[in-house]
Amino acid sequence: MSLKCKSCGKIIETLPIQCGSNIIVNSETSQWGCYTESCGIQTFNEFLCESCCTNQNIMKINKKIEKLSMENEEFNEELGFYKRNLVQTKINNSDFKYWVEFGEGEFKCGKGELNGATILITCPQETMNHILKGTLDPFNEFLNGALKIEGDIQYAVVYFDLIKLALEINNEIGGIFL
Repeated sequence: MSLKCKSCGKIIETLPIQCGSNIIVNSETSQWGCYTESCGIQTFNEFLCESCCTNQNIMKINKKIEKLSMENEEFNEELGFYKRNLVQTKINNSDFKYWVEFGEGEFKCGKGELNGATILITCPQETMNHILKGTLDPFNEFLNGALKIEGDIQYAVVYFDLIKLALEINNEIGGIFL
């Protein structure tokens, strides 16, 4: 049996170790699948290659931060202190791009590219994934050259501080969002 990524259509030749060690059989549907922390339960016909899985996880975290901005007063209030900014992120080892708009009490995100970005961030997929999980410091990644920032550096710092704040608030309230 060969697996195809449901997103990009590439043939999946190897499975990441976390996927391969989490294979399950659904006794109700008789379908084989995988359960991982990043993707949840996936049947093999819904399987993603490692690259698409990481991209999906990046968007999932951003969507959870977006939800936190609507449901948490502290985070929403913090977002109200800033003018509206558009952050465009390009993952440099993939054709994946996404945008985040923050300020004036809102945090919105989406896939693709929007015109008028005040900040352009370029970095490897795993770097952004780990920054959004809180396991890498964006400032260290910037200093070592893995993370490139063009545009308003002041608001790039604000953007990363907002991600850090979202992670802290999430941990304080029991991790219900991220």
